[in-house]
This record gives sequence, C-alpha cells and structure tokens, in this order.
Amino acid sequence: MIDAPRTVLKVRRDTTDSVSGDPKSVERVNEFLRRTREHLAPADRVACKITVVESIPSHCGFGSGTQLGLAVASMASLMTGEPQPALPTLARRVQRGMRSAIGLYGFQQGGFLVDGGRLEANQLGTLVSRVDFPDDWRFVLAMPLRATGLSGDAEQSAFVRQPPMPTTLTAELCRVVLMDWLPAVIEQDFSRCSESMFAFGHAVGEFFTPTQGGVFAHPRMASWANHIRRAGVQGVAQTSWGPTLAALCSSHSHAEQICHDFSHDTAWSDCSFRIVSPLNRGAHIEVA
Repeated sequence: MIDAPRTVLKVRRDTTDSVSGDPKSVERVNEFLRRTREHLAPADRVACKITVVESIPSHCGFGSGTQLGLAVASMASLMTGEPQPALPTLARRVQRGMRSAIGLYGFQQGGFLVDGGRLEANQLGTLVSRVDFPDDWRFVLAMPLRATGLSGDAEQSAFVRQPPMPTTLTAELCRVVLMDWLPAVIEQDFSRCSESMFAFGHAVGEFFTPTQGGVFAHPRMASWANHIRRAGVQGVAQTSWGPTLAALCSSHSHAEQICHDFSHDTAWSDCSFRIVSPLNRGAHIEVA
C-alpha cells in the first residue's frame, strides 16, 4: 500500500442525505451508500452530509473503488453506532473483494501484503503474509495524462476471454513472491526486491498480453519502463490493469531526481510523475 493518491471523506449527521465533491466520486459514494443501507435496518439508516475531500483517480490501477467503498461502509457503520463490522462484512456490503482481497486487507492494515487466493467463490482471499515495507524507500508513479485501464464490465469480459493461468506460471509467481520478493522486503534488500518486483510484474504482464496489448497496457509506459531500466532502475511494474507504472527507488532523493528529470523533459510532457511513500498502517478514522 502507498500513501497517495488517497481517499478522504468528511461526514456529519444531517436531516437529508447529500454528497459533494468531484462528480465521479459523488456518483460512486451514492451507489456505495445505497448498497450499504440494504444491509441495515431502516432505523439505522442515518441521514448524512458527505464531502469527498480527496479521491483516488478511477481506472488507473489504484483500487479506488475498494478504498472508497470501504470508507463509505465504515462511515455508515459508525453513524449507526454499531461496533466496527468485520472486514468480510464491510466488503460484502459494498460488493468489493470479489476477485482480489489485497485492497481490503490494505484498507485494514496497510503494508506489503500477500493474498493466497481462495477456494470458494463467495469467500475472501486468504492473507498469507503482511509485513512492513521499508519506510525509507519510495516509488515514482508514472502514468499517461490521457489513458485509463480496464475496469467494470470490460475487466470482467477480459477475464472471461483470458485462458486459465498455467500451473507452471502460478508456481513460478509463488516462488518469486515467497522465496525472493517477500524475504527481500523483510531483509530490506533493495536490489533483490527490485529484481523480484520486475520479474513478477513482467511474468504477469506477458500472460495478459493478449488482453492488454503488451507486457504493459500503454505503449508510452512500455517505453518509459525500458528507458528507466536502462538508466539503472530495475524495480518497475504495472499497477493492476494500469496504465500506471511504479518504479522502486532506494531513497527520497533518488525519487526526486527521477521525477525532476522526466518532468522537465519535453519528450515526456504527455505523462505525469509523482513520488509516493509506503503506507504501513490501515485507514485512519477520526471521530469528533
């Protein structure tokens, strides 16, 4: 999990429901609120005024829907005065976590998370491991200014069209995570972590090439990945369906140099670059 972009909501009781903020977030908050209230008794459906202070861009690989949905579900629960529901209950109320539980566990506790998958369609994936990510390391996020990744019906259709992942590839991904990537994070071995991050992302990207058109979903990001790896930054991977890429940096100063170089290079004026930090805690909820 990373500390930005992030979702920030302000909520207070009111006589009627109202939601303000950017139009897309307002639409999604209203939908999540409707879904949540289907699970609450009429007496517990407290009217409220919700302000979307900050929102995560949709369809860029950040899991924005899951974070917003869980925030709304948590808010609705607090407004009723009920004890904070268990994570599966919150997820069920807003219909999140149906494919991956990473965003759910990330909302709850942050950190570097390993989802072991699930046996039954109606259960959450099992959290195999959760460790703190080195606080001093940074990520540079790169994304095209005018592009989004797959989501919604298009994402579901992509999974339907995609053949099952071969057991040989699954086994290799498990080996990379459990024998290379996770130990590297625990031992704070930057070089090994970078190599593992790229190896995992590249293998998954190759598998989804028929759906997304290449190892990376956007040609500009494919060029950027090649460019930055030639410059010595080995840890580069796509976030979910992209188009955002993340590059692992050993320090804030290193990340600043990368952002400065690309942001001031007119050849990359069609892309944005920002520095983010690891987030080793769950969502912060403050009650006034």
